[in-house]
Amino acid sequence: MRSRRRLGCRGSITAEFALVIPILLLLSFGIIEFGRTMWVRNSLQSAVEDAVRCYSLKRPECATVADVKNYAASKSLGVPVTADAFNASVAACGSVAGKKVTASYPFQSIVPVIPLDYTITASACRPAPA
Repeated sequence: MRSRRRLGCRGSITAEFALVIPILLLLSFGIIEFGRTMWVRNSLQSAVEDAVRCYSLKRPECATVADVKNYAASKSLGVPVTADAFNASVAACGSVAGKKVTASYPFQSIVPVIPLDYTITASACRPAPA
């Protein structure tokens, strides 16, 4: 009697698993993609802040706008970004003149089911030292 009951449950367990696993996989990959998005954003923001600090202090490795762009690209850890993604300019930081560095990166999801294709931006502004 018991073996018949167990044989009848096997099909229901398989059916329940088939219904639940797509939801669990979507949730897991969604969490991974959200984490990747935050990692890329933090990396870009850190690179922009390092570059604007270098630019405002007039260090030799950041003498020109092209140097600042290359410096920022070298500071973006783990993100395959080129110097063209960055822009450096002289701008007002609040009411004081200073230097500004911005970045934009087209983020694409590596999981085709999760449509997270958008542009991540970062910017930093720092007043010139007196």
